[in-house]
Amino acid sequence: MRRFPVRALRWRRSQLLLLLFVPVNSSANSANAGSKQTDATPDSLADGAPATAVKVTWPDIVRLVDQHPRLATAKFQTDATRGAVKTAGAVPNPTLDGTVGHGRAQTGDASRLEWGVTLSMPLGWIAQRGSRIASAEAEVDVSTAESAALRRDVLLQLKTLFLHLAYEQARVVSLAALDAQTVQLAQTVQKRVEKGEVRPVEATRVEIELEKVTTELESARAALVARQAALGLWLGSPAGKTIVAVADLGALPVVLDLDRARAKTRATHPAVVVARARRHALAAELDIEKLARVPTYSLAGFTTNELDRRAYGVGLAVTLPVWNWNGGGIAQAEAKLAAGRKQAEAISLDLETTVIETQAACQSSVQTAVRLGRNMVPRSETVASVMERTYQLGEASLLEVIDSRRTLLDSKRLYLSALAQAQIDCTRLGVLVGEELP
Repeated sequence: MRRFPVRALRWRRSQLLLLLFVPVNSSANSANAGSKQTDATPDSLADGAPATAVKVTWPDIVRLVDQHPRLATAKFQTDATRGAVKTAGAVPNPTLDGTVGHGRAQTGDASRLEWGVTLSMPLGWIAQRGSRIASAEAEVDVSTAESAALRRDVLLQLKTLFLHLAYEQARVVSLAALDAQTVQLAQTVQKRVEKGEVRPVEATRVEIELEKVTTELESARAALVARQAALGLWLGSPAGKTIVAVADLGALPVVLDLDRARAKTRATHPAVVVARARRHALAAELDIEKLARVPTYSLAGFTTNELDRRAYGVGLAVTLPVWNWNGGGIAQAEAKLAAGRKQAEAISLDLETTVIETQAACQSSVQTAVRLGRNMVPRSETVASVMERTYQLGEASLLEVIDSRRTLLDSKRLYLSALAQAQIDCTRLGVLVGEELP
């Protein structure tokens, strides 16, 4: 077990304070719009390599979200469905048939070149054109709503990463402060051991406690680096730059009323819009199948130049639904439409169930965070401070001081976790009802 002399502990404390409170200054010329660059971060100093910190706020991320590859893919898919609308409304091209050959009279030696031309124009598309356009436009609505739902998912994913980063930053700061306080406690114990006021074993006990706090601090810093790398990957942060989330976890959101949340979800959620648009598309497909029973027409004009005559005229071709009245296609379309209606009902029920659960989770998390912040953390801090002063006066044991500090550590850990969970739960609720996220 290593010892902590007073001089070594004093150097460690000064180094820790340097790492924690090194000034972070904004750069006058920012390389990236919407972000602020700083001189150095504690992590970069600890690693011995210079790095540039980039302060990122949530509005900064929102401004970049449309560049996300998944959203770009959805945009192209929507453009493709708009092209399908033009295709559905396009007029088919006419057909030109031509014949040419050598003709010889049945009597005599007369012969000459013969030819014929026929121009056909299909007319059967006219009956189904409106339904096909309606079906294609419904698919555009589906793609647009799916893009909106995807954008909400991407924003929720990025907001969760952003909040996790803010949580890890707050955890590192809290543990670093506790580590510095434990260093001071170790110094106090060492002085009392040197004066013969307490047994040397107490120095060993406080060293063990310091190791526990330091180990947890190092673990929190490793988690912080991972969170920074994850968010930086999504944001396309250049190498050598450290993401610093600018967020106030303590600013808890207002919990949305359940009835209002359910009503807004039913009215505006993209999943409901997608189900409605799919139902319209299936209804248009049913109309197309029913209109397939209508006889199709094609109008033709022709001219022929033969050996003994010159002819021209018009023709009409009609496809009669004698053997096939498209009963199978109609039945299939009707079944799909009925399934689409039931699926829309199921989606609505699932969404409302999710809203009820998410609203309860948001409300519970906020209440827990408020209760911990108002009651548990201040009392734990008071007890730890009083016990440390009492120990310095020789009226309390070291074990009581360590126990109070462990209680303080646990209360702060629970409080920070509750804050982060409340922010995430309420963000999920905001995504469901279409609020909070732009």
